[in-house]
Amino acid sequence: MRNRPEPLIIRPPSEWRSMLIRSTRGCNWNRCKFCGIYTALGEPEYSIRPVEDVKQDIDWFAGNMRGLTTAFIGDADPLSRPFEESVEIIKYLRDQIPALKRVTIYARSSTIFKLGEEKLCLLREAGLDRIHTGLETGSAELLKFHKKGQSPKLLLRTGLWIKKAGLELSYYVLLGLGGIDRWKEHIDATAAILNQTDPDFIRLRRLWIYRGDIGLPNIESPLWHDIKNGSFKPQTPEGTVLELQRLIERLNGIHSTVVCDHSNNYFQVRGTLPDDRERMLHEINTFLHLPEKTRNLHYEMIGSEI
Repeated sequence: MRNRPEPLIIRPPSEWRSMLIRSTRGCNWNRCKFCGIYTALGEPEYSIRPVEDVKQDIDWFAGNMRGLTTAFIGDADPLSRPFEESVEIIKYLRDQIPALKRVTIYARSSTIFKLGEEKLCLLREAGLDRIHTGLETGSAELLKFHKKGQSPKLLLRTGLWIKKAGLELSYYVLLGLGGIDRWKEHIDATAAILNQTDPDFIRLRRLWIYRGDIGLPNIESPLWHDIKNGSFKPQTPEGTVLELQRLIERLNGIHSTVVCDHSNNYFQVRGTLPDDRERMLHEINTFLHLPEKTRNLHYEMIGSEI
């Protein structure tokens, strides 16, 4: 048995206390303009780890990390591996560590669509509890521009499948994805998808356009090409706060928990709809009424990191 489990490239911030199980390496899509992070961090190719290697990592956790009660399976899209292997891994994880209270996984909506509704139910029966997936935006045009490889119709359909299967749905939304020119379209279309799917979690983070600031001076975000040719104008810091405000205003008839659970967000709110809507909006409005100099100083102090 190896000394330590193979590490992941990325995990959700909410899984920081989880045992991290690497089922696949890198991203099988790897074309999104707003990302490129797997390539930037040294994993440009997608590959599937052998089941036995994954099981060895699980055995290591079972023998060395007692007390952990949650597990997360990555990298970007582990359900893209053969379905029977995914079920085998989840069941083995549950069998070897019966104290687990939660097992979660990353998944692309396009992969979920290929699996179909019935297989989501089988994943739930195997022991999966939550699916983290990138909604990013509900705008068809912006999804196409950023080469996300999914459509609003696909997002809606698969989101409803996840909920129907009894799995928790954790959606990620990228503030700033519409830039300065299309931010209202971005937010309004995103709210429309969220209102129809009622996800368990709406996790908000700011678009990060990196350029030599991740310790790799020659690596830059794929979006820089569009910024340089003028086809994408990045949102301002205050613009992302206005996006946050507009989104919460337009979320209606749902019971999602809204979380700004990443340190690069320019403003942090957290609450469960509908009970906490007015409090969250009050916090945002109070901030926006601070002197401009104070707000700008706040923005300057927020770092950019993955």
